Amino acid sequence: MIRYKYLAVAVAAAVALGTTGTAAAVSFTSNQWKLSVNGNVNGFLDYNSCDNSSVSVQGGLVCNTGPNGHNVSAIESGLLPSAIVFKVSTKQDGIDIAGTIGFYPGLNTSITGKHGIGRGAINVRQNFLTFGTPEWGTVKVGRDLGLFQSHAILSDMTLLGVGSGAAFLGGNTTLGRIGIGYVYADWIPQISYKSPKFDGFQFAGGVFQPFEQIPFSENANSVTMSNINQPGYQLQGTYSWKGPIKGTVWADYMWQRNETNPKDTNYAGAGLPNGEQVTADAFDVGGKASVGMGGGTLAGVASYYKGYGIGTTAIGFDGVSFANGVLEKRDSDGWYVQATYKIGKPKFGISYGESTLDLASNETAATNPDLVYKNSSAVAGLYYGLTPALNLVLEYTHTRAENQAGQTTQDNSVATGAIFFF
Repeated sequence: MIRYKYLAVAVAAAVALGTTGTAAAVSFTSNQWKLSVNGNVNGFLDYNSCDNSSVSVQGGLVCNTGPNGHNVSAIESGLLPSAIVFKVSTKQDGIDIAGTIGFYPGLNTSITGKHGIGRGAINVRQNFLTFGTPEWGTVKVGRDLGLFQSHAILSDMTLLGVGSGAAFLGGNTTLGRIGIGYVYADWIPQISYKSPKFDGFQFAGGVFQPFEQIPFSENANSVTMSNINQPGYQLQGTYSWKGPIKGTVWADYMWQRNETNPKDTNYAGAGLPNGEQVTADAFDVGGKASVGMGGGTLAGVASYYKGYGIGTTAIGFDGVSFANGVLEKRDSDGWYVQATYKIGKPKFGISYGESTLDLASNETAATNPDLVYKNSSAVAGLYYGLTPALNLVLEYTHTRAENQAGQTTQDNSVATGAIFFF
């Protein structure tokens, strides 16, 4: 059984200060110190028409309840959990200094499912400090959103809604396009630097805590590699422009190295060669642009990534195979395109994306037919700004999963609810 619940604990996009594009709802100033508070609250009614086939897709992101299956529904958080984010800032000796801590609760009573007399779960996703000046840039120390794939997730229209994974995951959030167009950027301990803007160009980079390799899909060949003996690295460059057609383009790169230790195995229990290293890296490119049209705003997004040993859905998920006595990386890639049109209060959007995972050179479709090959989805959404802070949402999502043998499963979900930013 795929570890959906563990993924759902990790899943969400950024409600970091500044990512929503709105000012803090509440701020207090005392002497040279300022306290700001912002965040969001959301909830959705989701209904999922699940697949009822006997096809197995290990790592597939589709609701498949089997030949005697059933459909599912839930009232739950969307791709974003709710959030409250605190920022304390000051200026000392000419240096801007700030600290941020963000708390992210979901609607479900626990990470283990929907049970009576349950309790809510809170994830502290942000915990970092920054210091710098407008002239030489900003240093960040702590836990925050990674650079690799960050623009892809922050540009996803389902950030305000649900996307794939509706009703059946059992955790605190749904998936949006995570694993179905991009790899989850994740919240990563880091020491990073962001430059000032130079005529629209800006770069960032730093050292990041690597992730272990894990057999997320519970595929027999997928491995656990738990030893990490050096930091990872991520880099990002962006260029933004204004005018009748305004937009941003970006490129990111990530690198990490994993090493086996004596307790590591593949999911089938075969021990791995001790002390063997695997280097995983990936890049992504993309862009978004908008233009005024017919009294409204037409906007588009396109994003692509390519990975070597990073796996699919999240960094380190099924990225490495051990079979026939050999440890090998699996390649992966993915993309999505999106178009939205906002006129007055309503915004209409459509998007399509897919993520693929290739077998390693020590595998074949005949020996490993059930591992996921592709997750794809099409989404149509209506996002209605009832007020500047409150959005009503209606989404339809068709998700499809295909294994290495070419067999498929699919589900259809409808979600409606509201999200309020403050």
